[in-house]
Amino acid sequence: MRDPVGHLPTGEGPSPRLAALFASFARVGGVLFGGGYAMLPLLEREVVGRRRWLTPAAMTDLFALAQVIPGVIAVNVALLAGQRLRGWRGAVAAVLGVITAPFVVMLLLAGVYDALLRHAWMARVVAGLRPAVAGLLLGTAIRLVLRNGCRAGLWAICVGVAGLTLLLDLNPVWPILAAVAAGLAGQWIGARRPRREAAP
Repeated sequence: MRDPVGHLPTGEGPSPRLAALFASFARVGGVLFGGGYAMLPLLEREVVGRRRWLTPAAMTDLFALAQVIPGVIAVNVALLAGQRLRGWRGAVAAVLGVITAPFVVMLLLAGVYDALLRHAWMARVVAGLRPAVAGLLLGTAIRLVLRNGCRAGLWAICVGVAGLTLLLDLNPVWPILAAVAAGLAGQWIGARRPRREAAP
């Protein structure tokens, strides 16, 4: 099944209510430890696994599209998912949901932040979160790669980009822009090929 625009496949059920959309993204935002990328597996579990609003393929495409939009990855994904499910109202509900809990927690911590940093238990909490967040990120990366198939070309691109980024301290913006340019070029070449074959 395709969405009304005719692009990405949606989930199995009807479009969600705005209140349910807000509540689901607020639930994910409430455990948003480690930044936006750590949120991706949690969001996929909620939107794809639990609610079945989007298919895994649609969610993967939204993750990729969110990379090329300036801003926080968690907000970008919420914006795109909400817009796809319920238009601009869904986008607003999803964004408000995902930022509500972090915003409230930041306000509460702002006044006691300096005092918390002086406690040894806070350093232990942060030290414990680091490997957990790294595991979430690695799991998300492996899941996205495997979902796109085991073609040699895709693996070569993944390994090449990761190697350049780590070894050369490459700014991640450049691989993203290069991928966008390559995708547009591939789309343009693919659109011209049928025309040439159809021409007498």
